[in-house]
Amino acid sequence: MKKFLIFVCIALTIFLTACSGGQFNVYNDDMKFLLKYGFSPEKESPYFDVTIPSDWKIQSTSMPIGLYWTEVNFLSRDIGYNIEKYKGKTVKAVIYRLNEKLPGQGESSKYTYPVNAVILRDGENIIGAWLEFNASTPLSLKKNYIETLTERPWIDWVASHGFLKELSSPAVDKLTPEELIYAYFNGINKGDKGLIYSTLSIDVLHDMLYVNRPAGILYNTDFESNSMELNTKSATVLSIDENTSYVPVKNRNIYESKEYKVTVNIALKSEDNVSIRSGRNTFFFIVSKSTKDSPWKIESIGTGP
Repeated sequence: MKKFLIFVCIALTIFLTACSGGQFNVYNDDMKFLLKYGFSPEKESPYFDVTIPSDWKIQSTSMPIGLYWTEVNFLSRDIGYNIEKYKGKTVKAVIYRLNEKLPGQGESSKYTYPVNAVILRDGENIIGAWLEFNASTPLSLKKNYIETLTERPWIDWVASHGFLKELSSPAVDKLTPEELIYAYFNGINKGDKGLIYSTLSIDVLHDMLYVNRPAGILYNTDFESNSMELNTKSATVLSIDENTSYVPVKNRNIYESKEYKVTVNIALKSEDNVSIRSGRNTFFFIVSKSTKDSPWKIESIGTGP
C-alpha cells in the first residue's frame, strides 16, 4: 500500500506539472523516466558536471576508470542509450537514492538492499542511465546485471574487453603470493601508488571506485586519505604465514585463492578515523587468481580471519 501511494503521488506531481506548462523541469522529467522502470527517487538531488574520458583503456598503476565507463555504457545500452558517442565531453550527472530496494544475489537473496539510480544528461537529453545496487554493483534499469545479460561470470566479460591484459605488470605479475604481499608494503614505504595498484585484483579496484564515494562524483579516482596505503609512514613485514586449512568462499570471478596471516610493524601518519594503530598489527590477506592463467593479486585485506 505504501509503495502504491508513493507512485500515485509521483504520478499526480508529474500530471500537475505538465498541466502548468512553463520551463523544462529536470526533476519532474527524471521522475517520469524512472517511473517507466518501476522506480522513484526519495528526494530531489543536484546534478553535477562529469567529463567522460575519451580513452576507456585502463592501466595497472591507477584506478580503472575505463572499466567504470565500459560497464555503465554496457548497462545503459540495455535500455537503448550509448554513452560512447559522448567520449571526451563534459555532461551532467545525478545520483538518486530510490524508495525501492532490491534483493541480493545468491545467499543474500532473502534480504533487500538500497538502490541508487544514475542519470546522465547532455543538455535536456538523457544519454545514459543505470542502477547502483547497495551503492556499488551496477546493473541496468531493467534490473539486469552484466552476468544476466551475458549469461557468463563478470570476470569473463572483463577479460573479453581486454581489461585483464591491460592490467598486466611484468615486474609484479611473476611474483609469488608472499612476494606480492612484500611488494604491496614496499609500495607503501616508497609512496609508490602505481606499485600498490599493480598488486591489487580487478575485483578490489572495481570496489574501490565506489567505497566511501563523496557526494557529487560518480567514482573515486584515488585511495582514501586515511587508507593504510596513504596514511602509513613506514611498514616492516615481520612474518607471512599461509593458512593451509583455508577454505575459499565460492566466487565465480575467482579461479584460485589463498589466505595469509601477515604481521607488520606500522607507523601511521595519523590515528584519527582509522581502525588500526601504530605498532604491531596482524592482517589477513586473501591472494587470488582471476583465471587459470592470471597472476596472483591481492583480493582483500582484513584484520580478522
